[in-house]
Amino acid sequence: MKKNALLLILSIFSFSQLYSQQFTGSFDLVVSQQYENGNERADTLSYFFGKDKTALIIHAKRNQPDLRLVFNPKDATITGLFEQNGRKGGYILPMNEKYWPGMQVATRDYGTGPRTKQNYTGKTKEIEGYQTREVLAENDEYTASLWLPEAIELNMGSVFAYQSVGAGKDIKELELFDQFGVEGLPLELFLKSKIGRADVIIRVINISKAVDKNMFSSEGYALSKVEN
Repeated sequence: MKKNALLLILSIFSFSQLYSQQFTGSFDLVVSQQYENGNERADTLSYFFGKDKTALIIHAKRNQPDLRLVFNPKDATITGLFEQNGRKGGYILPMNEKYWPGMQVATRDYGTGPRTKQNYTGKTKEIEGYQTREVLAENDEYTASLWLPEAIELNMGSVFAYQSVGAGKDIKELELFDQFGVEGLPLELFLKSKIGRADVIIRVINISKAVDKNMFSSEGYALSKVEN
C-alpha cells in the first residue's frame, strides 16, 4: 500500500473515532438581525443530526436555490447539493480543516468546550416543550441572554460550525460564542451589541427526535469532486 493511501485511511479512521454525535434529531434555527434604523433580516437554517451523518439546509432568498450540505465522517466528505432550473447538481469536498475551518468545533464532544461559572438568573420558562433556565453572559462585542435546556446534549458552537464550509470561511461566530463560556444549545438567544452593530435574536424551533433519512441522500444528483 502506498504511503499516501495509508495516511488517508488513518486520517478517516481517526476522524470517525473523533466524531461522536450525542444528539439525534432535527430542528430549524432562525437568526434575526435587528438594526438601529428599524430594518430587520431573518435567515432560517434546517439541521438534521443522524447517528452517522449530519445535514444542513441553508434556505436561500431572491430566487436562489437552497443549499443542502451532507457531512459524512465515515468517508470524510462533505457533499453540497442544490436544484436549479430542473437540474440537480452538487460537489464533494474533502472533510478537512481547509474546506471546513470549523471542523474541530463541530466534532468536539459535548461538555468539552470552553466553560465559565454560569450566571443563572433564576428565571425559567418552557420553550418547544423543554424547561429552560436563563443564563447571562458577555464578551467584548455582545451581552447575551441565553435560555438553556438540560435535556439536549448539543452545543451551539457546534451548530454554528456546520455553517463554516468553504476554503477560507470565517469562523468568527464560533469564536464569539466560545467566549461566552456557555455549554449547551440555547433555545432562545438574545445578543445586544456593545459596538453599534445589529442586535441578534436566535431561536431553535420545530425540534423533533425524528430525522428524515432522505436528507442524507444524493441520489439523482450530478456531482463533481474537489480534490485536496
